[in-house]
Amino acid sequence: MSRPRFFRSGRKPQGNPLAVINHHHTLLTTKEVADTMQPLRDGFDLMRAGVASNDHYVVVYTIFRIANEIEKQGVVRGLAEHIQQTLQACDSYYARCMHANVWTPHELEFAELDAMRTMIDLHEFQLQQLTASELQAAAGKLIARTQSTGGQVYQAGIDLANLKPMQQQKQGVPA
Repeated sequence: MSRPRFFRSGRKPQGNPLAVINHHHTLLTTKEVADTMQPLRDGFDLMRAGVASNDHYVVVYTIFRIANEIEKQGVVRGLAEHIQQTLQACDSYYARCMHANVWTPHELEFAELDAMRTMIDLHEFQLQQLTASELQAAAGKLIARTQSTGGQVYQAGIDLANLKPMQQQKQGVPA
């Protein structure tokens, strides 16, 4: 007859414990916030000037959708109305630019400009309150929701030079 075990040692920690703690428990640094905001600012500037491509619009729209996911997570609350106004502004801009399934860039109208400019400042505030894991969780939820509805997900660098489809991870097999 075997004796019951009252203590079982857990998994042995792997990797760098300080990196894990920093990832899950420290706020984004000023540089990380600036790097995250740069594609949004660049895309917005091009949209404001009336020379944005569809890819620039998608990046801006996606970042605003991530802001919406952050709001839903509950880390930073109270921005839902601003986010909805901004997403509506993005939708009206898209409808104006996508004429007969051909992208023709236009300048932002005043209401769209105002909503997006305000949301850029609010999103920067959101990022200053987040940890890296919370930001990744919001982005991960948006990616999963997009893929589950049949949408395409792209990986893009800061300069959007090499936009490529993102590969889905198979169950249990890292991509």
